[in-house]
Amino acid sequence: MDEGYILSNKFRRAIFDGFASGETNLIVITKKHRIILNVAKRIVDDFIKGGILEKKGNRYILTKEGEKLAKIIRG
Repeated sequence: MDEGYILSNKFRRAIFDGFASGETNLIVITKKHRIILNVAKRIVDDFIKGGILEKKGNRYILTKEGEKLAKIIRG
């Protein structure tokens, strides 16, 4: 997965930025950005399949690949 995929959609960008800033709870991110939960869950599933996010219990955290992308996107 590359940064273009994340940056090309405002919802993907908002969710990725939420996790990149240290938030681990998807519901907090969806409420903050007013994103429908089902849409957010599909995006998170894409991120997990893409190898940039992983689920640990009820929390989501960036993988090493996700951390690299966060550095690239944040400049």
